[in-house]
Amino acid sequence: MGDSDGPTVGSQAPAFTAPLAAPDGSVSEVSLSSLRAEGAVLLVFQPTDFDPESFVERYALGKYDWFTADDRLRVVGVNRARPRTNREFADYLDVTYPFCSDRDLAIAESYGVTYRAFGFARRARPACFFVDTDGTVRYRWVGDRNRTGRVRPQVRDLYETVMDVLGRPETESFGFA
Repeated sequence: MGDSDGPTVGSQAPAFTAPLAAPDGSVSEVSLSSLRAEGAVLLVFQPTDFDPESFVERYALGKYDWFTADDRLRVVGVNRARPRTNREFADYLDVTYPFCSDRDLAIAESYGVTYRAFGFARRARPACFFVDTDGTVRYRWVGDRNRTGRVRPQVRDLYETVMDVLGRPETESFGFA
C-alpha cells in the first residue's frame, strides 16, 4: 500500500484507536474521535523512534511543537514504537505533544503512508495530516522515500491551512505576520 491509497484533502480521516503516551508519562487508549473532541488534530507520522538513519529528520518533529501553543489544535505523533519508548523519545527531544503507538502499522496503512524498506520491512513514511473537528482531512503531506534530500512539509502552508480552518487568534502567537 502506498500514499496514493490514503485519504485526500477533503475526505474523511480514517478512524483508529491506539495507546497514547503523554509527555507526563501517562498512557491511555485513545481514538481519533476522542482526540477530535478536544479540537482539530495534527497527526505527525514518523518511521520509528531512535532510528539513527533518520534521527535528524525526526529531530525536526520539534518544529511541530509550536502548533501546541494554540489550544484549538492537538498535535499527536504516530509511530510503531511502544508507549514506553515514545515517552523516552519525547523526553529526550523535549517534545511536548503525545505519541500514538502504531505497533502493527495499521494506522499508517489506513493513511496510505506505509512502504517496504529494502523490499521487505514495512515502515511508515514521514507524513502530516491536519484533521478538523468534523474528521475531514484539511492538509496532507507525505514524504517521498525515493528522494535523496530531506523533504519536509512546508510549515507556512500548514500554518495557513490551520488558520483558514480555525480562524486567526486575536493575538498572533506563531510569529507569522
